[in-house]
Amino acid sequence: MHQIGAALTDWGVSRACLVSLLVMYSRCRSRPTTPFWYYCFMSVYVMEGLACFGGGFMWSSGVNKHATHVGSLTAPQHVVCAIMMMGMVAEGLCLIMTSRELCRTTGKDSFISVLTPEGSALGVICIVYGLGCVANMSITMTYQLLAILAVGLAAMAAACFNEASRAADSSERACLWQLFGGQSVNLVGAAVLGLLDNKCTGVGCLTEPLPWEKSPCAFGTATPVGSTCPLPEWFNHAAVMHSLAIVSCTICVPALYTLLEIGWEPSARKKKH
Repeated sequence: MHQIGAALTDWGVSRACLVSLLVMYSRCRSRPTTPFWYYCFMSVYVMEGLACFGGGFMWSSGVNKHATHVGSLTAPQHVVCAIMMMGMVAEGLCLIMTSRELCRTTGKDSFISVLTPEGSALGVICIVYGLGCVANMSITMTYQLLAILAVGLAAMAAACFNEASRAADSSERACLWQLFGGQSVNLVGAAVLGLLDNKCTGVGCLTEPLPWEKSPCAFGTATPVGSTCPLPEWFNHAAVMHSLAIVSCTICVPALYTLLEIGWEPSARKKKH
């Protein structure tokens, strides 16, 4: 297993997400009520952990080195790739939902009404992915669905920055800047992945359609295959991103449960009081 770093760090993210969920749950289980924004952050860790669990198997199988179309995947590879892909899409949508929750002026809407936009989008994307599998879509085209994760990461960082810059209470402000820092670490990881994607990801890559990137992906056209990547195969760009995601968990989770314990609420809602 040459891509051992990417696989092990992917599973490491999955474990970090599980630990984060257990810690966050332990902080809210005895409370009579828990704000919905806290559950939104927990949903992000659920989906991130699920995606990384499947992603570890994808990297360990080496399917990225040879699969140009989804039709070339075996049944087990289809399963792990679907878990990874749809998990990452769901993570992106949960990030968008969380950033929306931080901007809402009222917390009285039902869970269903808040979940409907992103839940509907996830259903549509799952159908599109399924149709792509039936139609033997290229791996590069299926990767385009992951752009939603980049949007979610950016939206979440922007929402945290907005909250931190508006916080009046020093304790709240410290936690919110810490939360923004953790989300920024995730953005750095995503940037590393994006910058090296064409050279390091595989014969299919997310950035191939961009006009300044090589098509077909440089990884697959090099001799030998994959020699374009400046990082070692045992610890590639994905391993860097996964390592930073673990760091992000350790930064964000203490800030989140501290905000819960001090009774913080989004600034947009405070203006209504």
